[in-house]
This record gives sequence, structure tokens and C-alpha cells, in this order.
Amino acid sequence: MKSFKKVLAYALAATLALGSCTTAFAAGSPPTGNQPVKQKNETVTQKNGNQLKVDTTKGGNAGISSIKSNKKSVTVPSTIKVGKVTYKVQVIRANAFAKATKATKVSIPASVKSIQKNAFKGAKNLKTVRLNISKANQIKVNKGAFKGLKTAKMTIKVNKNMSKKALNNLKRALKKAGFKGKVVRVK
Repeated sequence: MKSFKKVLAYALAATLALGSCTTAFAAGSPPTGNQPVKQKNETVTQKNGNQLKVDTTKGGNAGISSIKSNKKSVTVPSTIKVGKVTYKVQVIRANAFAKATKATKVSIPASVKSIQKNAFKGAKNLKTVRLNISKANQIKVNKGAFKGLKTAKMTIKVNKNMSKKALNNLKRALKKAGFKGKVVRVK
């Protein structure tokens, strides 16, 4: 009886040890389909019907390469879900608004760190761009971002908490990017 108890104790210990190793191994394995991956031109349709083409990175970031919309107001999302993975939108790529020709207003989230050359090219009806930033260095607007647009009658709106110094720095940066309109602080 003593030897049977010993064998049973060893068997139980071995089972627990093997189970712990298996669980630890499984916990270290990344779940399939839930990890950010590098992808090009993934199409995502938003609830409002806008279609976005995005490029994603393994780091969990995304760049908008195309927005197809027939709406007058277009909002760039701060995050975008591709499959089961949510990516942070950080870049608006060249010609992103070429298929948003009816857009008169565009809202860009604080997550966007860069607006590339020719980003707004083709958005010929654009009148207002809302940059949801409070510091000028939060976003880089590349030279030629507004190429092909008559920006003199356009307005860029920024957070009312932006300091006067930051506002002036942003105005200079936008001027270098080819913007000739007004930059104002709003609520």
C-alpha cells in the first residue's frame, strides 16, 4: 500500500509539472491573427461608408494611403481595425484625399504625426482642415501637402489651448508646406 501511494504521488507530481510546462509554453506563444503585421493597401470600410486604404506596420501603426468618400465632412480615425488588430493612424500619405473630391471639411486626429507631399491633392472643394493638436511639433506637414489646391481661402483650425508661440511655429511650417490661408484656434 505504501509503494502504491508513492507511485500515485510521483504520477501526480509528474502530471502537475508537465501541465505547468505546457501552460507556460502556450502562454509564451503569440495568438494567431491578433498581432500587428506589415501590410500594403488593406481596404477598410467605415460605418459611415467611407473606404480607406491603409498600410500597416508590425509596430502597430498605420498610414492612410487613400480615402474614398462622397461626403462633405471626412474624419480621419485615430485608430483603425484591420482584421482583429487595431492600428494607430500616424501618417496621411501622398494623394490620400484624391478620391474625396466632395469633401469641404477634414478632421485629422492628434495621433497623426506626418502629412506627406500631395496628401490633399484632388480634394478641390476643401475649405477647412481641423488639426486636433495642441503643440506645433505634434505634426509634420511636408512641403507640397496642399499642392494643386487654392489654399488662400482655406482655414486650418487647431486646439484653443495651443500657445501663441506654438501657433506661430505651426503657421511658419504650414507656409513652407504651401498653405496660404488662415490658421485659427477654436474649441
